[in-house]
Amino acid sequence: MKNFCNIIPELCSPALQEKIQLLYENLSKQNLLPQDISLKLNGFEPDSSNLFFVSVEKDDEHDMQDLMNKINLKTNRIVIVPNGKENYFDFAIKYNICDIIHIDKLNEDILLGILKCFLKKDFDLNSFFGVQKNIFDKSYSISGNISMLRLIENTFADFIDKIQCSAKNTFIINCHELVTNAIAYGVLGITAYVRDKKDHDIHDIIDYANINIPQDKEINVRLIMNKDSYGISVKDFGGLLTKRRVLERIRRQSAVEGETIPLGIEDHTGRGLTILSHHGLLLFSIRPKISTEVSLISRLDSTIGKNPISILTKEF
Repeated sequence: MKNFCNIIPELCSPALQEKIQLLYENLSKQNLLPQDISLKLNGFEPDSSNLFFVSVEKDDEHDMQDLMNKINLKTNRIVIVPNGKENYFDFAIKYNICDIIHIDKLNEDILLGILKCFLKKDFDLNSFFGVQKNIFDKSYSISGNISMLRLIENTFADFIDKIQCSAKNTFIINCHELVTNAIAYGVLGITAYVRDKKDHDIHDIIDYANINIPQDKEINVRLIMNKDSYGISVKDFGGLLTKRRVLERIRRQSAVEGETIPLGIEDHTGRGLTILSHHGLLLFSIRPKISTEVSLISRLDSTIGKNPISILTKEF
């Protein structure tokens, strides 16, 4: 089966068309493009595997509906590329599409990583690291009796020592959030229902000073870094997260066109993942009832701020 990266003018804003073509040409000139994919303009082949980058605007509703009637999301993939605060969530939730990259965040590294992930049918750190030489790449296993108090600083001290001073605190915050979520879902088995209840907060449920992680529920962590970016991958073996759960929680914590504050401003859940999605590119590899791997790719020079969200998700 052939693989295509598609640009359909009816579904792409002029700015998005121009940017994808420019990035694709630059990657081609550097001989970085995977050999098994081609750029296709003005259409797609139904019998092939197609990767679509789309703008979701009110005027596109008919064309988007027409596309969705023609494709199978098991062999095709859609990445939503907003250019502002337009409400792309209605379309995303309707079709359970959890791949959203703001046009300002789309660059050569991101496009190349998406193309590699598309060909592998998975999302992981390997697709986004490898062009540059990595200066750190190590895997860790967390199990037994642990304390969350300074767990990140103590367990990953060798990695933290190599981070630029300006990014150390941001990394610690990001890594702590990912590990805490993995323990809540994968080790303690705290369900979405429990986490959503207004009378509970994750910090009230977890005894941060005394957590026992059985060997068969270990948390696997991988940390990787090159001269520009770092990656955190945290895998648990609970498999309680779903693509729709991720999408709905991030929607609740996001304000779109016409909204001044997020709908879920008072929710107890979703805020952490949403914050991470603003810090870099957030990847989810979900195997229901088996495992969940959540990865974050962030630039070493990035600062905590209100950046557009970036999420990519694969649910098997």
